[in-house]
Amino acid sequence: MGVLLIGGLVGQDLPEPSIVGTDLVRPTLTVSKFVNTSENVGIKDDRITMGIQQLLQEQFQESDYILVEDDNANFTVSAEIVWIGRPNQAFSIVGLFNRRKDKTQVRMNVLLTDNTTGKVITSRGVGEIETKISAMGLQIEEDGVPFSNSELGGALRKAIDDASVSLK
Repeated sequence: MGVLLIGGLVGQDLPEPSIVGTDLVRPTLTVSKFVNTSENVGIKDDRITMGIQQLLQEQFQESDYILVEDDNANFTVSAEIVWIGRPNQAFSIVGLFNRRKDKTQVRMNVLLTDNTTGKVITSRGVGEIETKISAMGLQIEEDGVPFSNSELGGALRKAIDDASVSLK
């Protein structure tokens, strides 16, 4: 019964090698169904809170986490809308030709909660979409546009992308 000596170390004290993909355990993550909104939110649009869960799921599909639906996940990701605004610049010539530069801005927090310790990591994100609208004697509304194609939906997606980069 000999003991292998390597450079003065006993062979039994060497660490075991890990096999990538088999020895490493990926943590599980669930996406919260609830979206918090700050009191300062400028626009009231119910479509906002409905689309956030799906956007968060898409964002974390290609991450270090395994997405699960149950409440026993290691981590929970949720969102909080801090501010939504639509500053715009407009001018009109003789009341017939209108040109407007319209921005939609969304500021939000994405929160990653460790369910075992209760520790919360918060990441902030800002999304902005700018649209130039020209019209002659008509008013352009966004009511009939699907949320995913709307300015607000695009700004929200950019804010989630911005906020979740450091959490993945």
